[in-house]
Amino acid sequence: LSRLYWYTIEFGLIREHGGLRAYGAGILSSPGELQHSVGTPGVHRIALDLVRCMRTRYKIDDYQATYFVIDSFEQLFDMTAPDFAPLYEAVRSAGEIAAGEHIASDSSITLG
Repeated sequence: LSRLYWYTIEFGLIREHGGLRAYGAGILSSPGELQHSVGTPGVHRIALDLVRCMRTRYKIDDYQATYFVIDSFEQLFDMTAPDFAPLYEAVRSAGEIAAGEHIASDSSITLG
């Protein structure tokens, strides 16, 4: 659950007005991270998938290697409304994904 918080509340991106916008507090508090997250080519940005997100390690001491993108806050609220018990089991059984790692099931917006 901490990874979902990290990648949404702290480092989330949203598609808006034909482009990507930052909404995460960690991004908005760092001019460098803000530029990196929305303006740097080659950064791995993928559509939010809860299991994928909760399996993905993050960097606490560097710019993020992966950002998860939502289409709306309503989408995020709808995705997080159901019981998380099945998600926790899926995360446990699938194992971790390295920060910045691309996997075949990713719905890539930009590929790093």
